[in-house]
Amino acid sequence: MILYYTYEQKTKVFAESLSEVINLPTYELKADINNKSRFGFIFNALRLAFTGKSSPVSNIPSSLPEEIYVCGPIWGGTVAAPVKYFFENTNLKHTKVHLLLTACIPTEKYRQTAAEYLRKFCVPGDVHLFATNSKIMPEKEILTEQLLKILELE
Repeated sequence: MILYYTYEQKTKVFAESLSEVINLPTYELKADINNKSRFGFIFNALRLAFTGKSSPVSNIPSSLPEEIYVCGPIWGGTVAAPVKYFFENTNLKHTKVHLLLTACIPTEKYRQTAAEYLRKFCVPGDVHLFATNSKIMPEKEILTEQLLKILELE
């Protein structure tokens, strides 16, 4: 299963591309923070990131397989607040979790922070970061090629 959180639908494109590559279903995590204006959303996202707080997700699945993929954005140098909420409110201690994260400027520090976060809540899998442009929607074909290489499925 591939779970994802998205605000501007970019992470959804990553999740759908991953779904095509590894043939697993996608599931969108929904958060109330999405109901804000763009300015309100950005303000709240940064406030949550800098205070280390999470943002409630209204639809956490009741059961999960032993291995999952979670896709989400980086906010303020850390895992997005709705993704944090999912980890903090789901029993994942026997679940292997792979993270695919999106950021305007992905850095090794972001990857390390995400890997440390995984170790707190689950059996850690791989952590991959993808660069996104704030104004351009990612192209599925290019993402699929990147995912095939990263996941060594070519």
